[in-house]
Amino acid sequence: MTWSQWFVTPAVTSLFFLLGVLTLYWFLTNQIIRFYKKRGKHPDAVKIRTNVGVIYMVLLNVGVQLAVNGTAHSWVFINFQIFAIVFVSYFLKLNIRLWELVAAVFLFMGINGTFTYFLSWLYAIVLVGLFYVMSIVREHRHHSWVDYLDYTLASLVGSMILWGVIGKRLSLSTPLVLWEILFSFFILTIMYIYVDSLMSGAATLAQLTYTTNYDELTKVKNYFSFKNDFNELFQRSKITGHPLTLMLFDIDHFKHVNDTYGHLTGDYVLSHTAALISQHLQEIDPHLHLYRTGGEEFTILFQDYTTDQARAHVQAIADGIRAADFQHNGQHIHVSISVGVTQLQTADQGQLDVYRRADQNLYFSKRNGRDQVTFG
Repeated sequence: MTWSQWFVTPAVTSLFFLLGVLTLYWFLTNQIIRFYKKRGKHPDAVKIRTNVGVIYMVLLNVGVQLAVNGTAHSWVFINFQIFAIVFVSYFLKLNIRLWELVAAVFLFMGINGTFTYFLSWLYAIVLVGLFYVMSIVREHRHHSWVDYLDYTLASLVGSMILWGVIGKRLSLSTPLVLWEILFSFFILTIMYIYVDSLMSGAATLAQLTYTTNYDELTKVKNYFSFKNDFNELFQRSKITGHPLTLMLFDIDHFKHVNDTYGHLTGDYVLSHTAALISQHLQEIDPHLHLYRTGGEEFTILFQDYTTDQARAHVQAIADGIRAADFQHNGQHIHVSISVGVTQLQTADQGQLDVYRRADQNLYFSKRNGRDQVTFG
């Protein structure tokens, strides 16, 4: 059997194995993100992908190393170790401290029983060096083709040194070492194309999701997001009996601000109001969000709050806006809000019943002098 015939099946199998590893990783992280979202959480997708990626790669590397430990082919997963190092450092951009890498090295050397071999220590040093080199290369990305060349050069040089050390220590034949270097280049290139496309797709989806759910001017959630969240929380409250309080408010005399100072000042008032209230909400409860549901109309859903529990927060928001310093283009602008608040009641058949009542309370505040809060 010729050399090429002997390697066709292992090469193809290894390729599909690595693609399967990446696909399973992506599937697992997506399921975890979806799990949190279904429970009303707002997970940090990047943090989840990073943490899961590290645990996933460590477990896989330990597993495959244990599978071949003590055999005549203990070197067969070297490319997978290179693959894991590049994935964690370049694609996950993980900032691992030196002592953590050293601990991982000791773990693998303990599994292999190679503490007494100088070349094993040299291999470990090069592997750690590859991690930091790929991290630096990642930080200096600027152009697609140049980025690929930098990635290829750094990973290929690292692979050549690592395979040179392994070939020397295990007395592997030169053709075998050259083949493994070539195959390392092949799988790292496939990984670059595959993972980069996944990451780009995820970034595009995240941007589309943000655009769909957030107001461009104020950077708070928009009416579309409010409708979805209100529907979900309304149904949840009807089933569980947990309280839900709705706060609607308008910026008082906003048309006068636009007519007097111009629309740029009006935009400033909207964005600054949203920023102040968002900051206040984060301080009292990170799960609360502000929604821009109209031109100068905003809404807050107080999940798991009765009106009595929300009362102090609502009043503090109104008082905070009234006392805030709004200055734009040398002009001092007095800003206040009119507020309507209500709580989901047993008799409410739909979301419209709650919203209509809050809206009526809002207009009561506006008809009776503005700059006040009406509960009901």
